[in-house]
Amino acid sequence: MEIGVAVGRIEWTTLEDDLKAWQQAGLTAIECDYPSLVENPVRVLDRWAQMFRDAGIRFWAVHAPFGGQHNLAHPEEKVRRRAVEYHKFVMERTARVGAGILVIHPASAPRTERERAWDWLRESLDELLPFAEELGLTLAVENMLPEAAIGADPAELSGFLSAYFSPHLRLCFDTGHAHIAGNVYLWLESVAPSIATYHLADNDKSRDLHLPPGYGTVPWDLLAPVLQQADIPLIVEAYRWQNSSWLQFRQETEAVITGRAVVVEVGGRKAFARCWRCGRLLVLSAANEILCGCE
Repeated sequence: MEIGVAVGRIEWTTLEDDLKAWQQAGLTAIECDYPSLVENPVRVLDRWAQMFRDAGIRFWAVHAPFGGQHNLAHPEEKVRRRAVEYHKFVMERTARVGAGILVIHPASAPRTERERAWDWLRESLDELLPFAEELGLTLAVENMLPEAAIGADPAELSGFLSAYFSPHLRLCFDTGHAHIAGNVYLWLESVAPSIATYHLADNDKSRDLHLPPGYGTVPWDLLAPVLQQADIPLIVEAYRWQNSSWLQFRQETEAVITGRAVVVEVGGRKAFARCWRCGRLLVLSAANEILCGCE
């Protein structure tokens, strides 16, 4: 099982140290937001691609712009066309840096435009998909929070994408979004074959908190069998709890998914146990010792 992480920005001044830290932590893949790629010249992106190859870490994915003027299902055609062209620019930069996946978003239009939003998204994808195929990229469409016009139902979104019959258009499954929108477990089981990449995150089902796995109420014990079978890196899109080390971040995520995080039962309800001193998850080591953040 491979664990990766979404890091937001890639910074030229710290990348060498960051790669060493990710490598030492056992992280195998990185996703970043798009601004780092569009703000730097291509010679820098070429250098980044080489640095990632040298470190043995995959520049796995890029998170595309979202909402407002970047909405691929915007009701105004001129705005939508500009959004498509900007996504093409980001796609070129994504390919240049060596990443194979661009995570895009179905819509941010109001609910009243739901039916038409699918048509507007289809128009955008009809133009973006051939471009992605030429570049060798996969467009991974992310399931959204409930307030989005379309895309909050991963099964519905997966069905929409499957009509294209293209391996270059697949799903980005966000566990945090799905947990808020409905039954994350049933959705994951139904859409697993169509997933190109993951955003693993936890929350309390009320809002998108981007907690690490095990720190919210996502039923990881139910998701674990599917996640353990994944042949792609599991990208964690979450804040490090109390600014933990990358190593502890990876170890805790792995423990939650593999069943090595300590579980307690109180009043008939199960929960991950956390240290009363440091507040971190209690994890069983390979030697069956209980570890936390106090050591």
